[in-house]
Amino acid sequence: MAAVALASCQDIIDVELPEGETRLIVNGRVTDGDSARVDVKWSVPYLNTNPNEPVKNALVVLYEDGVAVDTLPHRANGRYQSGFRGEVGRNYRVAVSVPERVGYPSGTWTSSDESLNRCNDADSIYSQYLPRAPFQQEGRYVFIHWSEAPGKGDHYRVRIFRNDTLQNQTFDLTVFNDDFNDGFVFPTPPSIPAIQIAGPDSVGVRYKVELGSISMGLYSYLNLLREQTLQVGGLFDPPPAPIIGNIFRQGDENDYALGYFYASAIRTAEVTISQ
Repeated sequence: MAAVALASCQDIIDVELPEGETRLIVNGRVTDGDSARVDVKWSVPYLNTNPNEPVKNALVVLYEDGVAVDTLPHRANGRYQSGFRGEVGRNYRVAVSVPERVGYPSGTWTSSDESLNRCNDADSIYSQYLPRAPFQQEGRYVFIHWSEAPGKGDHYRVRIFRNDTLQNQTFDLTVFNDDFNDGFVFPTPPSIPAIQIAGPDSVGVRYKVELGSISMGLYSYLNLLREQTLQVGGLFDPPPAPIIGNIFRQGDENDYALGYFYASAIRTAEVTISQ
């Protein structure tokens, strides 16, 4: 009986996974500090290792407070980009129209309105040597001083570039809100330390920090994305599910595109680690 059980454990079982329907992917942003951009591509089956096919013939229109203000031309590899810059206090959305093609969906997908919210500049950024201590390696670390704007309801995203390369692993995805730090100044000794950005690292390495305001919708979307991506298959992990953004087919709220389009006020600060 044991031998039969052992043999059965070695049987190969072929399982066919459904490929799922092809969906449009739209990711983009408009900011008050750089060019507006939208990436448009097609989804691929779950186990497919090929890169996503870019959409090169879409019509991408940007709206400000409900009025069309720019048409983004295609640059390369599905990226549509223009020099348009947003303004704090305005609302933005994007409409992406895709022409008919056999085997692919067509039509117009529109994002929800996103408000371009306020964001303060960093007060300062610097590197500092720290000795070895419990839970701390010896070396040089990067810190910023920053003041959160008074008035609850703000949400933020932090992006960090090391020598011009975006730190883009899942654990680098950093978002926060002002639920517990509304109006705080970092640092306010002795209770509130400066914000540690990186380290320990080598002398001569350059860091750029991009702090951007985001909507509550994007805050929730990125938190869910991080949560599902960092799953390790444990007993208490939530079951994986499609992460729906803010882009839907015009006239059909149940037909969504993958991705998210958002508005952000961005503030940057740079430092090179020194002796």
